[in-house]
This record gives sequence, structure tokens and C-alpha cells, in this order.
Amino acid sequence: MRLKKYFTVAVGIAIFFSAFIPDSALAHRPLTTQSAYPVEIHRIKLESGIKYSNFPKGDEAYHLDIELNYGIINNLDIGVEVPYVFWRPQKDDESVETVGDMILKSRLLFLKGREGNPISLTIQPFFKVPTPEDKPKILQSGPGLSTGETDFGFLFIATREMSPLVAHMNLGYVFINKPSFGRDYENVFSFKVALEYKAEKGLEVVGELTGETNKDPAKPGDLLSILLGARYLLKEGIVADVGYSIGLSDASPDSTATMGLTMDF
Repeated sequence: MRLKKYFTVAVGIAIFFSAFIPDSALAHRPLTTQSAYPVEIHRIKLESGIKYSNFPKGDEAYHLDIELNYGIINNLDIGVEVPYVFWRPQKDDESVETVGDMILKSRLLFLKGREGNPISLTIQPFFKVPTPEDKPKILQSGPGLSTGETDFGFLFIATREMSPLVAHMNLGYVFINKPSFGRDYENVFSFKVALEYKAEKGLEVVGELTGETNKDPAKPGDLLSILLGARYLLKEGIVADVGYSIGLSDASPDSTATMGLTMDF
């Protein structure tokens, strides 16, 4: 089954959940799905975490992830994501420890949900600043070490609040620059659907379905995975999280585990 069929299912899920009613939601770790609500003016949201991924054929990767978002004005924020990647191939290929691709981004809320139209809509343009790693063999193998070039993309974000549930949908497109090592990569389309459930005071259960087209047409299949996780409010402004995802396609990691902290101040 190709990604178009998965996307049709995801749209159906989003439409189903959007048929329901209100709290304030900021999707964050362990989800990768973005919320339509930018960080409040002059506020900072700092996310940090560690992620372990197990790939087909026994390859492994560890990521130390840092994300910082700052509210510039009402309904507009800017952010940066910086991963540090530990790539451990199963074969005799060279292991890697390096800063991965850095993402510079900005979220603009252009339609805020109201009683008559409860869906909030946001656009998020972003630039990918390439990793300092420049060995072609490594760039083609390690996760987060993709093209070695600066890429550009945008994300359309929708959020619907339905207390005690909050639903998010992201639709994205990335323009991939041709890498210096000559690989003919294609532009990438992605989608994400996520749900957050307030189980009890301080505890939330989250889940998401994510997919994207494979930028490398030489590799079979697109990427598709599903995640379940939880976050817990340790104290005002500090949230701990855990998450576990499994790949639903051959091109995806077999499994990924993550844990981290989010701080608002």
C-alpha cells in the first residue's frame, strides 16, 4: 500500500475527530506533530530529549535533541531544532557522531478557532541547515544526515480542541536540493495526525500516525510509523514525557523509543 492510501486514512481520521467541542493545547514531546498555537509572546519553550531507533538490518541510531521556540509577537514564534546524531551501522561501515541537520522555523497562526469555526490554522515555513558532516557515504546512510545541502519547506497545521481530546493534523512539503554526491533525490510530502487525551490531572496520553514519501526513489517504499506516549506535569512549567513508535513500512525504523523534558518559562 502506497502513502496516498495512508494519507486518505489519516484525512478520514482527522475529519471524524473534527466533528466534535473546548482548553488550550500545545502539542510537544513525545509527539513530532506540531500544534497550531505558537508560543505566547515573550515566552520560551525548551524541549530536550534522547531517542533510540532500531533500523532494518540491525542499524541503530541515537539522537540527542534540543528544540527552542520563542514567541515574538501575538500569534507568531520562531524556533530552532538541533540534533546530535550517533549512527551505528551493523556492517563494517564507519560509525558517526556529529551534529545533524538543524531546522530554523517560524509559526504564524492566521486563523484562530472560535465557537462557529473551532479549527485553528497555522503555516510554518522552515529551512534545513545541513550537518557539518561532508562524507558522501555517511550522508547517504545515517538518519538525520540526509542531503548535505540547505533545503526549504513549509507545514500547514490544523488543531481542533474537543475536551478532553485535542486533535492535530500537519501537511508538509520539502523542496530537496540535489546533493553534491549526485544522488537524484525527490521532494518530500509528509502528513501527521495526532491525538492528546487528558487522562487525569497532570497526565496526558498521546498518539500519532506519521508518514512521508521517500526522498530516495532508489529505495523501495515510503516512511510510515505509529507512536504511543505519555507526558506528566512534574511541576508548573516542567513536563516529562516518554514515547514508543513502531514502523509500519519497510523503509521506516523498526522501533523508536524516546524520553525527555519540556520547560516553559
